Amino acid sequence: MPLDPYASGVLDKNVHDRLVADIDNFARDAGVQPHWICSPLPPDVTKSEIGYLRKFRQHMASHGKVSGLCYTKKSGVDAIDQRMAAIAGCLVRNFIRARVMTLGSVLDTVAGQSMPQLTCLLIPNFFHPASDGGHIAAWQVSALYDLLLSRQIAGQQTIVYAPDLAALGKEYGMPMKNLIDQSFVKVGGSH
Repeated sequence: MPLDPYASGVLDKNVHDRLVADIDNFARDAGVQPHWICSPLPPDVTKSEIGYLRKFRQHMASHGKVSGLCYTKKSGVDAIDQRMAAIAGCLVRNFIRARVMTLGSVLDTVAGQSMPQLTCLLIPNFFHPASDGGHIAAWQVSALYDLLLSRQIAGQQTIVYAPDLAALGKEYGMPMKNLIDQSFVKVGGSH
């Protein structure tokens, strides 16, 4: 049975008609399945997430005061990839160009100097400690830091998952940890 984009009530035919007419392409650009654009946010979304999303456009104009959202292990989100897909869908239906990308895809895109101009970039596997099998080269950490800074300067938002910010500081360096501590809203607190 085909997806009824208006069934959940989050889309309005008068407002989202053009989006619905090309929903497969919008979903492809966002790196999510079409149903995420049509579905409400999960019921366990926190007040800090809702507050961040409600002020999204203000954050873009805050000149780096708020550069994004960082989920930590304490956030209690078990399926971070699904949470980020839901948030990307929410942003797309609010006419914000958002895309979920894996860290490997981000690094490949940065290396190829072909990163698209995304209003919001969501990286569900931004950091995993080496003890959990995560590791990227020093030049990749530098490229990732440069990306976050350039996005901050451009007023673009980035949403990341870093389960342990203390471990992130040790493995990605203190400049990366400080950037996230100072400019990102934390879901689950800091470590």
